[in-house]
Amino acid sequence: MRKVLFLAALLVGLTVAGPAWAAEDELVVTPQTFTVELGPGVDPSGNPIGDPDGSGTAELTVDLKAKTVCYDITVTNIGVPTEPIAGIGNAHIHSHPEGGAIAVDLDTEFKAVDGAADTYQATDCVTASRRVLADILLHPEDYYVNVHTSDNPGGAVQGDLA
Repeated sequence: MRKVLFLAALLVGLTVAGPAWAAEDELVVTPQTFTVELGPGVDPSGNPIGDPDGSGTAELTVDLKAKTVCYDITVTNIGVPTEPIAGIGNAHIHSHPEGGAIAVDLDTEFKAVDGAADTYQATDCVTASRRVLADILLHPEDYYVNVHTSDNPGGAVQGDLA
């Protein structure tokens, strides 16, 4: 009899709690777009880094269900975006603090924007691990995006996701 009552109580509890789980799950799996203003940054010591004249925007759409990050990045006045080290890529989502680990390599191919001096754009989608994307969605304040050049291998411009 106790087992039957326990199972009945458990079933009622799961039925009541189910919608809360579904709402949280839906929040996490709904693609989310981050619009990030890019500019020179500061290192953990507060010293300026990057190109003082550089600017740009990055629109990043994180889709947990598809395990993708789609991006549209435009940068101005930083020169041609280049890989700081061969094979690493020239734009990334990093974890904080500044200079933190690469969370997502955006695998970008920047192209000059016609009619716009020193302006480059990259648009594409990349795959990433579900764990990393879930953490980005749950804690965007812990991440930033940056774009590298040969003159600024640590990042010419960057911006926080939140």
